[in-house]
Amino acid sequence: MDWKKSPDGGRAAFYRVERRKAAGGEWAMVGTALEAEITLNSQERGKEWEYRVIAVNKAGESGPSNTVTAVL
Repeated sequence: MDWKKSPDGGRAAFYRVERRKAAGGEWAMVGTALEAEITLNSQERGKEWEYRVIAVNKAGESGPSNTVTAVL
């Protein structure tokens, strides 16, 4: 999974990747990345998931990215 870095704001120290079931529910962290890409292993298959990314630095967290829906 990869994404574009935001042209606005400061530099991200890391990115937090979250997911939830596509029908809704609470977001759960599934990984962190130092660059604008991540490989997620051991993701449950056959279900529809929504993923989003949040940039984090010493000033705090960005708002969440747009969501992406995937069936693995």
